[in-house]
Amino acid sequence: KNSIVAVPVSLNTESVEATWNALKEAKSPRLQVFASVSPVQMEYLFHKKPDAMLKAVEETITACCAKTSDVEFIADDSTRSDEAFLYAIIKKAIAAGAKTITVCDATGAILPDELSEFLDTLYKNVEELNDVTLGISLSNELAMADACAIASIKCGVREIKAAAYQVNQISLPHVSRLLATKGDSFGVTCSVRTVEMKRIIKQIDW
Repeated sequence: KNSIVAVPVSLNTESVEATWNALKEAKSPRLQVFASVSPVQMEYLFHKKPDAMLKAVEETITACCAKTSDVEFIADDSTRSDEAFLYAIIKKAIAAGAKTITVCDATGAILPDELSEFLDTLYKNVEELNDVTLGISLSNELAMADACAIASIKCGVREIKAAAYQVNQISLPHVSRLLATKGDSFGVTCSVRTVEMKRIIKQIDW
């Protein structure tokens, strides 16, 4: 009751209908439209050319918005995408009704200063991002995801994809402690109850 229940859909209207039927009883439902935006993943995972991907994302988000006002577009592998295409697909997603845009570093090969530059450039080229919530998802392949998460928050990101348990992405315990300690210095607060979470994770480990 106190959380958003977010569920991904496939890039077709049939998936939207089926997913919504399973989700609609939630107090705060969110539909997520997930699409790879790098040339390699677009071709091999989704079997789509850029124009076809733009159309599929627009149509799917439009169908989602007919069900709920809380729709998120997740642009996977954003840091390896063609810049012009990334800007175009984000603009298309926002115009179709997405209220949250999440960009991803799927390889985990980006450093905090590189991510800051990437996000600053994104904001400059997609002014529409000022009217929605920007989120981020980061692989922890180089053990830099937590540092990158803090750097992204300083750049204006307001949602992060983090895990409470130990998986290869942003660590919720680490980032929440960092924000509790240093968040005031850049105007950010975090309401995660870190002591309770630490206790729960220890219990899971046991």
